[in-house]
Amino acid sequence: MRLVFPDETGYIKFQDHSRVFGELNSRYASLPLPGTGGRQETNVMANLSSPITVLKFGSSILPVEGALPHAVHEIYRYVRQGHVVVAVVSAFAGETDRLLNHARKYGEAADPSATASLVSLGEANSVALLGLALDQAGIPVNILDSAGMGLKTIGLPTDSRPSGLDVENVRRALAQKPVLVVPGFVGRDELGRVTLLGRGGSDFTALFIAGQLGAQQCVLIKDVDGLYDADPATNKNAKRYERVSYDEVLNLPEGIVQHKAVRYTRDVSLNFGVGSMGHRVATWVWGGKSHFADKPAKVKPIKIALAGAGIVGRGVYERLVGLPAFFEVVKVGVRDVKKHANSGIPEKLLTTDIDAVLSSGADVIVETMGGISPAKDLICGALQKGKHVVTANKAVLAAEFDTFTGIRRQTGARLLYSASVGGGVPIIEAVRAAARRGRIASVRGVVNGTTNFVLGQLAQGVEFAEAIRKAQAAGFAEPDPSADIDGSDAAAKACILAREAFGHPIFPNQVKKMGIGHLTPNHAAQAQAQGGAIRLVAHITCPRGMTHAAVAPLILPSDDPLAQVHDEQNCCVITLEDGSRTVVTGRGAGRWPTAEAMLADLFELVRGEGSIEEEEYIGEVAA
Repeated sequence: MRLVFPDETGYIKFQDHSRVFGELNSRYASLPLPGTGGRQETNVMANLSSPITVLKFGSSILPVEGALPHAVHEIYRYVRQGHVVVAVVSAFAGETDRLLNHARKYGEAADPSATASLVSLGEANSVALLGLALDQAGIPVNILDSAGMGLKTIGLPTDSRPSGLDVENVRRALAQKPVLVVPGFVGRDELGRVTLLGRGGSDFTALFIAGQLGAQQCVLIKDVDGLYDADPATNKNAKRYERVSYDEVLNLPEGIVQHKAVRYTRDVSLNFGVGSMGHRVATWVWGGKSHFADKPAKVKPIKIALAGAGIVGRGVYERLVGLPAFFEVVKVGVRDVKKHANSGIPEKLLTTDIDAVLSSGADVIVETMGGISPAKDLICGALQKGKHVVTANKAVLAAEFDTFTGIRRQTGARLLYSASVGGGVPIIEAVRAAARRGRIASVRGVVNGTTNFVLGQLAQGVEFAEAIRKAQAAGFAEPDPSADIDGSDAAAKACILAREAFGHPIFPNQVKKMGIGHLTPNHAAQAQAQGGAIRLVAHITCPRGMTHAAVAPLILPSDDPLAQVHDEQNCCVITLEDGSRTVVTGRGAGRWPTAEAMLADLFELVRGEGSIEEEEYIGEVAA
């Protein structure tokens, strides 16, 4: 790896990056460069050794295309926990019946295989659209149809049951990307013809896939909050099971879960959950004894005050108002009310007064303003009032983390900031998980989507100023991108990652940094000629208990994971002292990826997951 370093004449010099990092930080000169070297590697975003979760989304959860973000939120919930996810999807509400009726126009005795082929188009549509929604949110996804996943069936063409799965191909897809979306109602017979799985088929498919893959868990996402001993709609004394045995479910009237699916799970000893979107899993079906829950599965909506309605803030607002069962927006703080008066945000919610945001009755303050001021005062004020805070503001966190920690320890308020590094890429979660497995040796990352996009444009021959304009037009860069270009944004993120990895405070003025403002298309061409690519890299280490961080543009070899991310993508390589590595990749900039990460923090609060003590957990190294 070499540093992109201009000399006094402005011409590029390619120097050994260990030596130049030594100039940036004397401690770097003696550090070995992280490479593959045959060591064990884990890709958090796509890895066969990661826990596998199978989620099933029926038409009650996805009645229309506009409900797709609901499935995205649920999938991302598990992805950021380090799971790979198979999402089994039904057609949108009414679509299967519409296509069946269409087939009947050709006669009640229309060819069943042709009918199955027509009906399968409904799920092909919903599967493709969910894939696009996941991609928009920055979550890497693969899509397989019934042939691609090798879902074999036996029985009638329009009422078959699963009998086989191409486990190897499904695992290959999950090894490549962390999410796989597949249809649940469609299979293939011994000739490869399309078949339908009949009533309850999508549930059966999800459970069958989980059983074949040896998944850690399968959850059927429904519009009900679990399984009851009687119909709660007609019996006010109905009790919800927290855990229920297979046999007891089979003794209940067939309804929420088809008995054929339950019999399969009993035969293969597969536990599965039933629950509603956004909540904790309400009921687990298993081989043990049944017992009832002692509290409701659902909770009341939490009140949100949003500070900032720019690129990210507006995305968060749109997601929040689409989830009235979980969130109520009570105030939106902006710098200019007139600017937002016709934006679709009700005028009664808008204010320029921070005190009005704090006194709005909100349970949680969502801060998307960016910068140090007035964000610091807002966050301090919220924490002092015992209000939880969700923020993506890496600058204020890097500078004032200790201030916030002191306040929240006194009040018990929580500060969640997953979106502050990596946007929708769960980099902070990956670092925390790695620190729990062992001592971290180093963290390397491309953590600024704007600069990565610009560098990609330079590699295509686009001049620097035009590349910036394109980044702004795409929503990856702010009107003033100077913090991105000079490396300040990446340096602030390095400070946050240093705390998470090593437990030692480091501040932006302690990070040795070099930006990309001096680079031209000629520099990118020279890097390509050497078989590499330029990336702005943040590098954090902690030799002998002293944390060090540097940010600089490097020429990386093409096989380096950091060289393989393009446009607004981010990537982080976490290396443990035993040589094992974790790699996490995805979209790290833009409205929707960042908004998705903030929604995930908010859903964590809704479910009552985590605690201030868990947030205090950070890696520890011996001095």
